[in-house]
Amino acid sequence: MKLKIFFVADPVETLKPASDSTLAILRVAQDRGHRTYWLTDKDVEYVNGKVMLRARKCGAFSSEGFPSLGEVEVLDAESFHAGLIRKDPPFNDDYVRLCWILALIEKKVLFVNRPSLLVRYHEKLLPLEAFSQGFLKKTDLIPTHLGTGLSATAFVQNLKMPLVVTKPFLGYGGKNIDQWKKEDFINQGMSHPEKWEGFVVQPFLKEVLQEDRRLLVIDGKIRGQFVRVPPPGGFVANLAQGGTAEYRPLSKAQQSVGERAARFLKKIGMVFSGLDLIGPKVSEINVTSPTGFMSYQKLKGENLATYVISSIERNALRCKR
Repeated sequence: MKLKIFFVADPVETLKPASDSTLAILRVAQDRGHRTYWLTDKDVEYVNGKVMLRARKCGAFSSEGFPSLGEVEVLDAESFHAGLIRKDPPFNDDYVRLCWILALIEKKVLFVNRPSLLVRYHEKLLPLEAFSQGFLKKTDLIPTHLGTGLSATAFVQNLKMPLVVTKPFLGYGGKNIDQWKKEDFINQGMSHPEKWEGFVVQPFLKEVLQEDRRLLVIDGKIRGQFVRVPPPGGFVANLAQGGTAEYRPLSKAQQSVGERAARFLKKIGMVFSGLDLIGPKVSEINVTSPTGFMSYQKLKGENLATYVISSIERNALRCKR
């Protein structure tokens, strides 16, 4: 049976076809004959007891890699079999509003990933959730602090590593990640403790320069993985920040932690996730808009977007029964 699928994402003209995973998923859906529609978070409304979408039907892809889009149609969200929430961060009021509205219909429409889960689970804290539920060990985690500036200073004082990293709690895409000498961090914290509020603080692991990995997890299985290498002179390896992708096999320790984290993600209902490892330790788990399909395909020749659409094909009709 051919399905009707909507994609909530950023405006299509802002995407980069050569690297965008959402367009890769859309292309597979179209190749299999499914009806696909595109909309942004601003196009989702609750009107007179119904979740309504102002969506544009997707047509053929151009030579530049963009789908053609039809005229705006106002459609009942429950008329769709499945929806993919692929809106890039930031995780802000608009994103929460989007998820809250779409959560009203998640028993009738299959979502990748479910909106209630996107609000429930925070990407930087998901490794700690996996630990609390017994899937990960303490040794699988990077020592992490999230709290007041004063307690952050005390946390860093007790670390053995000479360097620390700060990340905005609601940051994304490798933006605004800073590295500090331990003594500089402590001095800043002593004089301006409020500086570190709202930040995740972790020791700097030198493995990030060689072993920052993205594992692509679909339906509880690791379907692909690659190493992200920082640009010369940098330490942030995110591809959006200038990192490059290389393929190297997983070590036994990385395979073990990845499989256990994947089982956790399957248990809580996440269909598609990007699991990030530094060496054998989990740094965070991207569930809002995981990327990496195009990088993996260039390295290994396999289109992992097929697994996402196959999962939707297997499960979407259950929501309509």
